[in-house]
Amino acid sequence: SGSLTSNLTIGGIANVNQVSASNGLIVDNNISASGDLAVDGTSNLDNTDIDGTLTVDGAIDLNATTLDIDASGAVTIDGVGVSIDSIGVAANFTVATDGAAEDLTIGLTGATDSSIVISSTGTGADAIDIDTTAGSIDIDSADNITIGAADNISLTTTSADGKISLISAVQGGTALHIDANVHGSSVVDIDAGTLEIDVTGLTT
Repeated sequence: SGSLTSNLTIGGIANVNQVSASNGLIVDNNISASGDLAVDGTSNLDNTDIDGTLTVDGAIDLNATTLDIDASGAVTIDGVGVSIDSIGVAANFTVATDGAAEDLTIGLTGATDSSIVISSTGTGADAIDIDTTAGSIDIDSADNITIGAADNISLTTTSADGKISLISAVQGGTALHIDANVHGSSVVDIDAGTLEIDVTGLTT
């Protein structure tokens, strides 16, 4: 049963309990299309099997206990705004590579005052955890890099040859500034098996 005052295009066989397509398509039971399904309007589909292309010119509202999307090719999602939220359980976005240069890129384009913001309200010591199990971490900036913390900042290496280098390319003026003079009792503590300081100019 149903009413059809707008276009309904199914290139195959459909088993439909009810159709209302004055501005879209509403299906209360199963629909199976072996070809393409085109809907001009808002679509509400229950238990839908489409072996072809689904084209909707309108709004799509999906409500499901679980949602499984598989594609043999690329998946492209474009929108004026895109929001993906997970509530109450852990979530992940993973790229399973099987060759070189299969990178995961999180990018921001456009020469505007916009930012990539990674934010966490977690309360643990690893509220934000960046970890590599084999390779290195490379951070490059066309301008400044600022690191600030309300508490301690630690730079630690654990290997026997793990050197920490602070290198400046400044050719005039202050090249490296260590400031621990916020109070008269502030202490700079240097512990070394051997301490070597080389100066090409004056020492004061």
